Amino acid sequence: METPVNLRLASALLLVSGLGCAHSSLQASDLEQVRRPALVARLTDDAGPQVNVYRSDPVRAGTLKATTPEEADQKLQQKLAGSVSRFEVGERLRSRVAASLQREKPWSQAVPPAQVAGILETFLVQDVTSTPPDYAKLQPLGADAVVEFLIEGYGLRTEKGVPQCWVRGTGRMLRLSDGGEIWRNGFARTSSESKLAPLDPAALADDPQPFRDQMAAVLDGAALALAQQLNPGGTPLGSGELQTPADARTPVEQDVNRSKKPPPPPPPDATAPTELPVDAGGKKKAPRPTAPPPDATAPTEVPVDPKKR
Repeated sequence: METPVNLRLASALLLVSGLGCAHSSLQASDLEQVRRPALVARLTDDAGPQVNVYRSDPVRAGTLKATTPEEADQKLQQKLAGSVSRFEVGERLRSRVAASLQREKPWSQAVPPAQVAGILETFLVQDVTSTPPDYAKLQPLGADAVVEFLIEGYGLRTEKGVPQCWVRGTGRMLRLSDGGEIWRNGFARTSSESKLAPLDPAALADDPQPFRDQMAAVLDGAALALAQQLNPGGTPLGSGELQTPADARTPVEQDVNRSKKPPPPPPPDATAPTELPVDAGGKKKAPRPTAPPPDATAPTEVPVDPKKR
């Protein structure tokens, strides 16, 4: 029979577990009270990139020769860390959420990201820490709420023998007036959910670019899901094109916008106006009739009659 102490401990554990999974949906009535939000992304200190490929896949680990699964994962992690920075991961998520929401109020009146980064001193910071900024500094910019995306983990792992990129974290929305939380929810996304082909860990050791590309797609998918949660009115989301003025964009936003530009139009027809088109059937076209030369007889000369010669 359990003692009262054990029962109290069990109840406390259940309460803590419940708090860890707590979430609250954003209501349209709550959003109507927000006039000028600011969007911020942060990462925990150990967010990543995290690699768990060879340790979780005995078959793949069996292909290793002179190294252990732990060492192989560590080497690959160091390689992937150089392909995409922590700053780029956080900024990609934030900018894609903003691009999807910016057509509607209050998101169309959000504080420009360059101003937010300048005030919080996060502009061009590569080693993003998990220390929460002082969001009260944003109030002189007119901000009355902060939407914060905390990335708790991202990287490459093996699930059921399939290598996949992944990201997970928590989003929340705070009022700056009293610090009250009006929205909170977790988010997670994998490359398998985005219908991307599995990556080859051995090939990534030589060329990590595919990891960078797939992480961008995974972050974009997570951002769209977050934007839908922050859009309780049901208005169709934007196309993802950045409408922020060019001089107010962060470097990652500029890079994202360049990647969305359509391909250049085909070159114009280079055929000279005086050239005749070539007959595809191989038949030569009849030459154009030429006008007869003008009469070269001088005005004072009498035309010669050929019969009198």
